[in-house]
Order: sequence, then C-alpha cells, then structure tokens
Amino acid sequence: MFALNAPAPFQGWLVELHEMPPLERLATLSASEHERASRFVFERDRRRYLAAHCDLRQLLASRTGIAAGALVFEEGPFGKPSLTDKRGCSFNMSHSEDVALIALADTGEIGVDVEMLRAMPDAMDLARQNFSASECAELAATRPEDQALAFLLGWTRKEACLKAIGSGLSIAPNIFTAGLGTEPLSVGIPTPQGQATVRVHSFRHGTHMVCSFAVVEATA
Repeated sequence: MFALNAPAPFQGWLVELHEMPPLERLATLSASEHERASRFVFERDRRRYLAAHCDLRQLLASRTGIAAGALVFEEGPFGKPSLTDKRGCSFNMSHSEDVALIALADTGEIGVDVEMLRAMPDAMDLARQNFSASECAELAATRPEDQALAFLLGWTRKEACLKAIGSGLSIAPNIFTAGLGTEPLSVGIPTPQGQATVRVHSFRHGTHMVCSFAVVEATA
C-alpha cells in the first residue's frame, strides 16, 4: 500500500492487487462480498476484488476505530457504497488492472478513478460518444502521441465526478465538461435533483497511470 500526495480534502492510497489476501484478512469481508467475488468467472478478477476490499476495510478500520470485520456498508440508488456508521469518513475506490486507488475524506461526497496508460487507437471514436463538444475539439487538437493520455485524463475526470454525485453512468458523461488536463476545475453537472457543482483534481502518477479525485461542492 502506497500513500499518495493527494489534494485536500482527500487522503489517497494505491494498493497492489497481485496476490490473494491471507485467510485472516479474507475473514473480515462480509458474506455479500464473498458472494459477489464468487460470481467472477476469472480467478484474476476474483483476486483483485477480494484484495481491494480487504485493503479498503483495513483503511476504514484505521480511520474509524471500528474493527474491519464489523464495518457495515450500504448502497445508494445507483450502487455507490458508504458506511452505515459514517463516523465522519467518506470513501471511494477504483481499480485498473492490478492496482486500486482508494480515497478517504473527513467530509463530503467524493469519487475517484484510476486508469493505466495504454495505447488508445479509438480515442476519438470513444470521445465522440462520451465527451462534450468542447472536449472532443480539445482532443482533436492534441498531438497524436498525446491523445491517449488526454483521453484517459478526461475519462477519469468524468468517472470521478459521476461517482462523487453517486449517479454512475445514469447521467450521460457527454452532457458536462470536466476537461482533459490536470488542472483543478469546478464542474457543473445537471442531475434530476438539480445542478451539482463538483471540484475535480487529476494527476499523472509515474509514467503509467492517471488518477482523478472529485468532491461535491454544492447541489442547487
């Protein structure tokens, strides 16, 4: 587990998912987590899920003072998890390949997303389906060798924003603009409950990963 220098109000960790957790840590997971893990067809995906959730419980136990196995989760209307006993701690998690990004915050609704950098020959086609008109224009103006990075920054920013408001992809990602860079930005997102304002931050970690963090600032 590696602590990131995450922007306020977040605390962030990168955790590796290469190995199956030991039995004593697996025992901290709930029956529903074990049942969900059993649905994965591939052992690789089952291992990643179990390892990520064990690490999440460990971090939340350290923050709240509640034993890892005693933590109880609930889900929002679109599946966003939170602690039933929040104890002043919100969290979110994302994973890409064998790495998970976990973020905690003392207050506020937060969302995170992580992606491993990779070739994106279909970046423009995907952008036309998921990005706003201004983001598509920005991507088209980006040098071809930088388009994969720009696309993945844009995608993680959108995912983090939507996870922060708890909507997932029930809100189309192309109806708001989060940008394709790393600069902090306050993003307006229309929701069925009104206009949400979400602050999003992004950075590139090393040469192979991009991370985005988002927190809800206001809902009109």
